Amino acid sequence: MYDIAVVGGGLVGAAFALDLARQNAKLKIILIERNQPDFSHNQDGFDNKIYALSPKNYQYLQSMTSGLDEKRVGTIEAMDVRGNHGGKIEFDQHDCRGNYLAKIVEYRNLHQAVYRELSNYDNVELKFTSLAKIENEAEQVSLYQTDGSKLETRWLVAADGANSFVRQQVGFDLEEIPYYQSGVVANFRCEYDHRNIARQWFLGEGILAYLPLPNQQISIVWSSNEPDVLLKLSADELSSVVAEAGEYSLGKLELITPAQAFPLKLNLIEKFYAGRVILIGDAAHTIHPLAGQGVNLGFGDAWELAQLFATHSDSLISEVDLARYNYNRLAEVRKMQMTCHMLHRLFHNRLPVVDKLRNLGLNLVNQIAPLKKMLINSAINY
Repeated sequence: MYDIAVVGGGLVGAAFALDLARQNAKLKIILIERNQPDFSHNQDGFDNKIYALSPKNYQYLQSMTSGLDEKRVGTIEAMDVRGNHGGKIEFDQHDCRGNYLAKIVEYRNLHQAVYRELSNYDNVELKFTSLAKIENEAEQVSLYQTDGSKLETRWLVAADGANSFVRQQVGFDLEEIPYYQSGVVANFRCEYDHRNIARQWFLGEGILAYLPLPNQQISIVWSSNEPDVLLKLSADELSSVVAEAGEYSLGKLELITPAQAFPLKLNLIEKFYAGRVILIGDAAHTIHPLAGQGVNLGFGDAWELAQLFATHSDSLISEVDLARYNYNRLAEVRKMQMTCHMLHRLFHNRLPVVDKLRNLGLNLVNQIAPLKKMLINSAINY
């Protein structure tokens, strides 16, 4: 029997397993993922899946891994946020307690670094298989694979994404709020130097973000009501549309990775655990990507839960321990979820008076230095 089974070997699940293994070598851990990751093409262009990591999370991940390719990591040193009618707010490193606001990291670059480090721990087993059924019992959790074989574990930590199979099997109460938008992602080469500035435009019909990558390249996330229209464009057409929507701030753009889209929704869960099953990351909560904080919230879950398990070497975690963990994480998650949700609602309200007020609000915040510092310091400390 395992002490802890982690279902979902993406960034959050794998990082949780690694953090736990580092802290407590006595725990017997199994990391279960459907498919074995293929890192053979990691040097072929830039990955479409890009994450903005807070300084806190980036530095913690650096302390755990040695294989991250730093040459492929972008840096946000400043932000330029624009409303649709002249409103703006600007941040730079002087508005926070560090020399950068975030690091832009490819999924596969960080994923490979974490997996490489996991291979050094004898108390972690990697298993690539599909699950058919989960039984959440009083003293253990039983996981049935599609071939009929069974795995047993004292605790199950689910990090299997927004459409979590574990969450559905165990029957967690979920409130799902669709945004009726998709996030369109792609990477471009820029005519002008981005100068490590992240740019964002609230367009009324959607939200467009430019995230700086190395070598005069950017990754974009466009929250769009009509993603299919963007996906059907040719490379040149999409480059022109994205450059125009971004006010040609970086000149002409050249598409270097095909565009992809993923649906956006807000998942709300009040209790992240049930019996011996605990949800983390997108399995526990999703968020609108306008603030780029989804993966940072997931890593916050991982670090706090790993510390809880690591300090209970006999695996005797009480209901009080879990309730405290749930209270701490729910407070952080809800604060960011509701902030992003209200901003999304505010900038999609098309009433003229609201339009004027929100652009006025951006300009007002931009002129109040203490308020700017409070906002940016709150974001970078996730």
